[in-house]
Amino acid sequence: MLAKYLMLFLAIAMGPLALFAQDPPRTEIELSATAKKLAMAAPAATASGLDANQVHREYTETLRRDLDDIASVALLKDGLPISIAADSFGQWLEAGVELLVVSTLTLKNRADVLAEAVVYDVRSGRRVTSIVHNGNLQGLRRLAHLVSDSIEEYLTGTQGIANTRIIFCKEESPSVKEIYQVDRDGSNLMKLTNHKTLTLSPTVARDGRLAYLTYKPSPEIWGQKTPGGPHVRLYPQKEGEWVNVSSPSFCPDGNRIAFVQADGNGDTDIMVLEVSTDRVRKLTSQNGLNSEISWNPAGNQIAFTSGRDGSPSIYLMEDDGTNVRKLGIDGPYNASPAWSPDGSMIAFVSRFEDNFDLFVYRLGDPTPYQITTGFTNSENPAWSPDSRHLVFSSTRDGRNRLYITDLSGSKSERVLDSTGCQQPTWIRQR
Repeated sequence: MLAKYLMLFLAIAMGPLALFAQDPPRTEIELSATAKKLAMAAPAATASGLDANQVHREYTETLRRDLDDIASVALLKDGLPISIAADSFGQWLEAGVELLVVSTLTLKNRADVLAEAVVYDVRSGRRVTSIVHNGNLQGLRRLAHLVSDSIEEYLTGTQGIANTRIIFCKEESPSVKEIYQVDRDGSNLMKLTNHKTLTLSPTVARDGRLAYLTYKPSPEIWGQKTPGGPHVRLYPQKEGEWVNVSSPSFCPDGNRIAFVQADGNGDTDIMVLEVSTDRVRKLTSQNGLNSEISWNPAGNQIAFTSGRDGSPSIYLMEDDGTNVRKLGIDGPYNASPAWSPDGSMIAFVSRFEDNFDLFVYRLGDPTPYQITTGFTNSENPAWSPDSRHLVFSSTRDGRNRLYITDLSGSKSERVLDSTGCQQPTWIRQR
């Protein structure tokens, strides 16, 4: 019996491929936007102590890559003037530039750096916005991310995602996975847990608190009760208590964690833990597998996967378990819902032409659209904080790696080279 439930919960924790399997036709929809033609001048260092090579390598090149990743920007790089004097703006205009970014880095003392960026409308010669961020010599890349995010916010009204983090589980050996963090561009890889066992399903509250599943050897939910606090057992409360749990998911406000628990008869239900009081409530009572939980941004609704009708489908319910309804998506296999931060979309995994691909359903629209295609599997979708991108795991280059895609599916990139990476979640900071 113990082996049966261990297999069941490993399957739930490791993703939809282990649970169900089947296939629906879909229609791809390409999203498009008019891009502003933007260029950036080499930044000026206005005080001694700033190494020109370091500025170029860590600030200039990072800012250039970040700006090039903005969907609403066409970054021009070739055939550009050198001068940024006002009387040279005609040359920038002839080169096709509409907006020019001019940065200045100032060393304020031994380590503190002030980054100032001015965006000019080349046609009028007018300064359209000024951006100021403080940092230090060890954080020039972060300063570049902050400047890029502010420029994107000026252009689109939504803060950019250059200065964001991706949390995920990474296989270290066949029986050991740990939770890691990496910058959105694949740099600064950092290990967050060291349980030396299967550690899965990371989830993060808005205040940066981390929770996850780890086997001790039975599955337990661990995490932080306070921002920056120690990692402690959250559920079950008693050490050594055997409870089959999986798939923790923080409510956005961090007050509750929804999770999956077996009922002893081979079925699973969705439960909710109140973090401050340790009180636990059961939300579902249908026979079958209920799993893969995602909260809406308001924290008053939950999307989840259920096999209650015989095949995996996505359902919605209120946060007290009432008003359960099936999402209006055709096809015999739909799973792994992920609610967008703006509340308007749900990404999910669907079986399509014998592979698992990502789709997005806009709430209220009749038909979801396909994001990924190919002869390999794509799973574990998670939204960027701006609701404009998805991070996911895929076997397209062999073993599971993490990738980022825009919502057209036409611009996809690998986050980092490490293999055995799954179950990502994307956050602004922690």
